[in-house]
Amino acid sequence: MNEQLEQTEVVIVGAGPTGLTAAVRLAQLGVPHVIVDSRAAPTLTSNAALVHASSLELLAELGVGDDLVAAGRVIRRIVMVDRGKPLVRVELTDLPSRYAFALGVPQSTTEELLLRRLGELRGSVRRLHRVQSVRSDGGDHVVTGVDESSGDQVPFEIRARYVVGADGSHSAVRSAIGLQFRGETYDSQFVLADVELEYPDGVDDEATISMSSHGVTVIARLPSGNHRIIATVEATADVPEAPDRAFVDALLRDRGVRARSASEPVWSSRFRVHHKVADRFRVDGVFLAGDAAHVHSPAAGQGMNTGIADAYDLSTRIAAVLNGEAEEPVLDRYEQARRDAALEVLRFTDRMTRAAMLDKPVARSMRRFMAASVGRLRPVRRRLAMWVTGLERSPLRGDLPAVTARPFDTLQHQ
Repeated sequence: MNEQLEQTEVVIVGAGPTGLTAAVRLAQLGVPHVIVDSRAAPTLTSNAALVHASSLELLAELGVGDDLVAAGRVIRRIVMVDRGKPLVRVELTDLPSRYAFALGVPQSTTEELLLRRLGELRGSVRRLHRVQSVRSDGGDHVVTGVDESSGDQVPFEIRARYVVGADGSHSAVRSAIGLQFRGETYDSQFVLADVELEYPDGVDDEATISMSSHGVTVIARLPSGNHRIIATVEATADVPEAPDRAFVDALLRDRGVRARSASEPVWSSRFRVHHKVADRFRVDGVFLAGDAAHVHSPAAGQGMNTGIADAYDLSTRIAAVLNGEAEEPVLDRYEQARRDAALEVLRFTDRMTRAAMLDKPVARSMRRFMAASVGRLRPVRRRLAMWVTGLERSPLRGDLPAVTARPFDTLQHQ
């Protein structure tokens, strides 16, 4: 077997939206890097299908924001409904952003546009590269693993100044640097389905959160015309691995949602939700971002959006240091700012999820009362909109250093 030896400034492990955001930003700022991924191909399913205003601003900085908007479906408000009665209506149209809305768009489209932009910047992803270890060596870090792209298992070794672990909740990078991933798993199951609906109450530019004694159901329109459904289901319920049309229709009927499937789901799954955060987001020159650093409930669609913000923040700081426009301590602010943001997201989504899973009548009545009270207060609704859209936590409103892009060949390894 031939061992591949190489040196670069940054190795990014993982080519989902987080890793691709980091790669595009580094390429944009002239930083040599290598991005590897263990998968043979990009995501082909919708997965994370909600992009918030803060992420659209960041993606616009990378040159893909408007293309993503053109490919998505605009969502102008989020409405909470209980027994058919609207309780809270969160308007997104008056946000202090060029993108005063959320966007329903499949994760596969987000990745496709980021990959295309990376190609325009002369970058690419090395597929079927499985990372096995990360070790320190004389101030650098050495990433080793196996390249399976040829059908054989060929060892590779890449030396870099920095390593970004964007390789998901089962992160090999996090394991390699010995960080704990503490947290819990919710008792309830979650069902996800992308399906064509007959939905007379549906409004194309709204996402609806329907509360009932059976659980919470979130419905929003996708660009394809299908609807994304996410629903909580009791832990003891018998849920198929890929819920079919009959299961989806029964779920909607039991919850009083006036909708039914017009066909079998395009894609569906069941899953359990964890809420965990890594003890640290940085060990020397190795960093964690996205699901490698934090996972939480899908409530309010924060997962992918938080990872995109992590990646933009970190890659900008790394570029500033490598380009000589900031000192090494600026990297400390990444862990401080983004771990605080992750903990805030985890706490908020945990409260939302536990409130959604209330099953006692008195508790559900209190939930309706509190939601109705919030719905009457415009300042509270606006604050909620700022939080849900991530604008309050955006790196663009933080302390990022200014960076001037430089050609790759002007950068010297330090």
